[in-house]
Amino acid sequence: MTDEIRRYLDKADHALIVAEDLIGQGHAPDSASKIYYAMFYASKALLAAEGIDVVKHSAVESAFGYYFAKPGRIDPKYHKMLMNARKIREIADYDIDEEIIEPVASLKIEEGRAFIAAIKQFLGAA
Repeated sequence: MTDEIRRYLDKADHALIVAEDLIGQGHAPDSASKIYYAMFYASKALLAAEGIDVVKHSAVESAFGYYFAKPGRIDPKYHKMLMNARKIREIADYDIDEEIIEPVASLKIEEGRAFIAAIKQFLGAA
């Protein structure tokens, strides 16, 4: 495993911890936003392992689907989790009319844990 991949996985783990702390403090929208970043960093680790360097969030999502979910290398449910987490993050960060509530954020944290574990298992870092 390269240093770059390890650093992305470390960032994913850190973002997960922060998301858990935020929800514990009653900050569900911020928690939901942070869990997306945990999944984003784990996705970047996965893509880096294949030599794929994309920056934009939409490109990470697309490459994850194209290279891993579509060919069945990783269960497509994880691609759906990533896409859904991004939508939730956009609501949490930008929408002034809709609020992310605790049960939604808690679900995202559970999905984030599973997502990161699946990526680590795929990379042999579990």
